[in-house]
Amino acid sequence: FVRADGGVPSEHQFQDMKDRLLYIQSIETIRCLEENVLRSVADANIGSIMGIGAPPWTGGLLQYVNYVGLPEFVRRSEELAGKYGERFSPPKLLREMAEAGKTFTK
Repeated sequence: FVRADGGVPSEHQFQDMKDRLLYIQSIETIRCLEENVLRSVADANIGSIMGIGAPPWTGGLLQYVNYVGLPEFVRRSEELAGKYGERFSPPKLLREMAEAGKTFTK
């Protein structure tokens, strides 16, 4: 990967870019679940891979959130929101589940 100016991004910059792509999709998926646009975690995971092109290695976007860990996902989302805007703010459902020690299942 090479930047437009010919430079190569640092590992930190690359990780930041990767997180921005995966986190915004995951956050929007959580919002859809929160607003009953999605009926289940399975619908969200399958739909994210088959419908919007989430990387299959994630197991689906909600499974990716589980993999990262909900408390860590909330922390990193807040960090991204501070750098890139409120669209990265963790949804209420995510915060509540993280505080309760829950994961996205069924």
